[in-house]
Amino acid sequence: MINKNLVTLKANYLADTMQSELIKKTIWSNVSIVSYNIPLLAMLSIYENISLPLQYFENVKQKDAENIVLNMLKKYNMAHAMYYKPKKLNEFELLIVKYLRASIRKPKHIFFFLPHRMLLTDDYSPFIHFIKDINSADVTVVENYRYFDEYKNLDFKEIPYNSWQTLVLKI
Repeated sequence: MINKNLVTLKANYLADTMQSELIKKTIWSNVSIVSYNIPLLAMLSIYENISLPLQYFENVKQKDAENIVLNMLKKYNMAHAMYYKPKKLNEFELLIVKYLRASIRKPKHIFFFLPHRMLLTDDYSPFIHFIKDINSADVTVVENYRYFDEYKNLDFKEIPYNSWQTLVLKI
């Protein structure tokens, strides 16, 4: 069963602190991060940005990685953008690409840090539909309390900031 958690924060800087702690403790673990602080590489194509962790960590051949990424992009109707540079995509498409990069190695847990910062819009509904359909890994969304109502109809377990590591990561 996939667990979905929501950590609400009173201040955005707490998410930055949380993300820094997570990166230090889990850099080689089975946890991935989707964040505005972890950018895509502008000079690389979408395909290259997504496949980089797979090729680097798993030593997957380029042609095999290309097929994997193409299938991932097809799921989100983005196959046409495979060789685009990131600047050609809108904010929501960039978020999807960051998610695909984070999920390509099949982590056990994916953290989304302040997705509202990545979207730069008041229309949060595409992200809510997107996050609702993720079922490949446990998910934790770390978000400012102002956006809490967006998650009220989703099956997310709310976790207090001061206990997120113990409850989610068990570290």
